[in-house]
Amino acid sequence: MTSLTSPAITHPIRDAAAFLRAVPRLTGCTPVRSLVVVPLAGTTARGALRLDLPTPGADDQVAATAIGMACQVAGADAIAVVVYDGDAHWPPDGPLPREGLVDRVLDRAEACGLGVRGAYLVTADGWGAYGDAAPRPHAEIELRPGGGLDRDQHEGAAVQRAGKARRRAVAAELERSEYAFAQLLLRRAGLADPAASTAPAPADRAPGPRARPVDEASLPGLLDEALDWDAEGLDPADAGFLALVLSTPLLRDAALTQWSADIETGRTVLAWQFAWRPDTGAEQGELPNGVLRLTGAGEKPDPERLRRGLALARAVAAAAPGRARAGALASAAWLSWALGNATHAGAYAERARGMEPEHGLARIILRLVELGRLPAWAFLPGREADAT
Repeated sequence: MTSLTSPAITHPIRDAAAFLRAVPRLTGCTPVRSLVVVPLAGTTARGALRLDLPTPGADDQVAATAIGMACQVAGADAIAVVVYDGDAHWPPDGPLPREGLVDRVLDRAEACGLGVRGAYLVTADGWGAYGDAAPRPHAEIELRPGGGLDRDQHEGAAVQRAGKARRRAVAAELERSEYAFAQLLLRRAGLADPAASTAPAPADRAPGPRARPVDEASLPGLLDEALDWDAEGLDPADAGFLALVLSTPLLRDAALTQWSADIETGRTVLAWQFAWRPDTGAEQGELPNGVLRLTGAGEKPDPERLRRGLALARAVAAAAPGRARAGALASAAWLSWALGNATHAGAYAERARGMEPEHGLARIILRLVELGRLPAWAFLPGREADAT
């Protein structure tokens, strides 16, 4: 293996155990069966890129994806590589597990002008650097339990369904929100008598005391307010309102954009969404002035806004009736992708597609995950750690 026996590893990390203890903080979990590439700017780790260990024959593709992403990280001039393979053991002699994969990663890094400061392996019986004759004990790199970092990358994406009584209450509120939104669209299209809008709604569609208004003027403010709601204790009226938003592409795209940016961006996108008319030949007006944030372009979002939006989407997926769950799950997929968590994004999107095979957003997210694509802002400075 030429890369690991040559001088390719320059300026080795002085305290490898401390570095490996920092990796879960960079990835947000303790990886299993993973290749982790840590981009470095000088002695500072600029986040971490985690990919599943490849199937046989896919080492070149995974190495190219990993280094292709590392090259996009602002200021990165080197990398460190860690392979987590809990199914493997340190052999008494011969090549170490996944040595061929690491060789390809280092070759790609060299070709791209990135230095290499370390290549490490964590197996079932210990850890060490590639080239070591024997492993060191796990205790040197283990984290204290708690804080979520002791979980692997797959944990935390499950959504437990709410009880029947709560689902019925949310379904009733969703129907009321749908009725109000349908009346709004009819009035905007000139298909309803504006005077009739003052007539009372049917008894089963009459808004309750906590019903949220579904109109263009109120929505942006409500969507920002929602980020402060208690996701674990959502009132049925709030859950029904969000179920409508996340299952209606016109509203969902505006909500996800706003949660990744700010209320003014949300107002702009929502206004354009309401103005758009397919296949009418009518003038559509100018596109929103700015980047298309749903593609992952633009300034790095506030991760706390994304996390709160994700908590709301998960809560809706747990409590909404079946017909609204795919939209909530696909929204959770996009918010996870926006946070750089492709593993959870793929899990949510796969469930959404299982409910609606042609769900557009779910299909897009699954394709992005399959291609190893992350939003452009994932490569901007974020979580950092010292790697000396």
